[in-house]
Amino acid sequence: MVVGQRINTVVDSYDINGYGVCHIDKKIVFAEGAMEGESVIIEITDIHKNFCFAKTIKVLEKSKNRIEEACAFSKLCGGCNLLHMDYETELKIKENRVRQTLRKFSYKENPIINNKDIYGYRNKVMIPFRKDEEGDVIYGFYEKMTHNVISMDKCIISNDISNKIVFYIARYLSLFNISIYDETSNKGLFKELMIRNTILDEYMVVLVATRKYDFSDLVNFITKEFPMIKSIYLNINPENTNVVLSNDYTLLYGMETITEDILGLKFNVSPASFMQVNHYNCERLYEEAIKLADLKPNYNVIDAYCGMGSITLNIAKNVNHVYGIEVVESAIVNANNNKKLNNIYNADFICGKCEDEIKKLVSKEKIDVIFFDPPRKGCDKSFLDTVISMNIPKIVYISCNIATAARDIEILTKNGYELKEVTPCDLFSRTAHCESILVIEKK
Repeated sequence: MVVGQRINTVVDSYDINGYGVCHIDKKIVFAEGAMEGESVIIEITDIHKNFCFAKTIKVLEKSKNRIEEACAFSKLCGGCNLLHMDYETELKIKENRVRQTLRKFSYKENPIINNKDIYGYRNKVMIPFRKDEEGDVIYGFYEKMTHNVISMDKCIISNDISNKIVFYIARYLSLFNISIYDETSNKGLFKELMIRNTILDEYMVVLVATRKYDFSDLVNFITKEFPMIKSIYLNINPENTNVVLSNDYTLLYGMETITEDILGLKFNVSPASFMQVNHYNCERLYEEAIKLADLKPNYNVIDAYCGMGSITLNIAKNVNHVYGIEVVESAIVNANNNKKLNNIYNADFICGKCEDEIKKLVSKEKIDVIFFDPPRKGCDKSFLDTVISMNIPKIVYISCNIATAARDIEILTKNGYELKEVTPCDLFSRTAHCESILVIEKK
C-alpha cells in the first residue's frame, strides 16, 4: 500500500473512535467515514508499520444505519465526526470505547446516559474570525489538522440564537471595516468570539481582540437585536498562540456574570468559569455520580478540581460536610459566591493544590468519599499517591478522557483499590468524545 492508493474493500467493525476497520494485506486500516458492513472505496492517507489510515471516497453498499449528514461543512471541519451514522450506532461505539479501554478491569457496566437533543445542545462556542482571499470577513471552525478557518454560516450543535449572534457580529465587522486578525503576520484587531448561554436564556458575549478598542457601537447593535444578551466583555490577547483567552477582561455591558440553574441550584457564570457544554446531560451526569457515591447524611466528602462548585454544592444537599479544592483562585472566588447565592453552609472551598489540601483535611477528620473531575490529562501522580496514602474509602471519578482515567485507575488498583462500577454519559453528541463516571473503592 502507498499513500494515495484507492482500494475497494469491506468494513469489518468499528474502532473506539468510530472509524471503520478494514483488513487489507495483513494490515489494519482505519477508514474515516466508513461504517460496519459497508462495501467502500477508500484512499490511503497515512501508513504505519502495522496499520494505516484512510478516508472513504465512495460507499458502494450502504449500511442501514447510515444517515444523511445534517451539516454541509462536516467533511472539512471534522468536529462532528459521527454525523454519518444514526444515534443508536453512535451510542454503541461510545459504550464500546469505554468497555475496550477498561477491558483489563472487572466491574459492573451500566448503560450509557443518552442525550435528549443531539443537535443544538452546546451552551458555549468559540469562533475564530479571518479574512478570505477576497478580503471578506469569514468565521467558522478550523479545518482538520490545520489553522485554516472554514467559512460557516452556522454550527448544528450550537443553538440557533448563538449562531445568529455570530452572524450579526460578522456583519457589523464587515460593514464598518473592522480590522481582522491575521495569524500569519500577527497583525489586525479582532481575533475571536466566545458566546455562553444558560438554561435561563441568559447570554454572555466575549469579544477577543489584540488591543483596546471602542466597541460601543457594536455593543449597542447586538444588544438591541438580542435582549437576551446580559453581559459583554472585551478580552485583550495580543499573543500569537493557541491560548484564545488571556486574563485581561473588561466588562463592556451588563452584568459581570450570567446565571445558570443546575439541579435547582443557581450558579454565577463568569467568562472563565468551567461549565459542562451540555446542560441537560450535565444534570444527569451529576445525578448519576451522586447516586453511585451512595452518600449518607453523616459523610464528609472532598470534591477535587471543584471549579465553580457546581458538583460540590449539589453534593452538599446529601452529606454532613463537603470540601471543594481548586488551584485556580478565581474559580474559588466564583465557588464561594455560588455558595452564598444558594445559602449553603455545609460546604467550604479551599484554594490550593489538591494533594496538599487533602492531607490537611484527612488529618482533621474522616473523609468518606472523594470526587475527582480532572482535566483531559487526568490526575497528577502526586495527587493519586496522596489519595492512596490517606486511605480514602471511596472515589467517584468523572472522566472526559477514558484513556487517562484507565491509566489512573491502574495506579489505584495496584495500591489497594478496585474499580466497581462505570456509567458512560454522552455529553458530546455527534462526536467520538464520551464522559464516564467510575466508582473505585478500597478493597
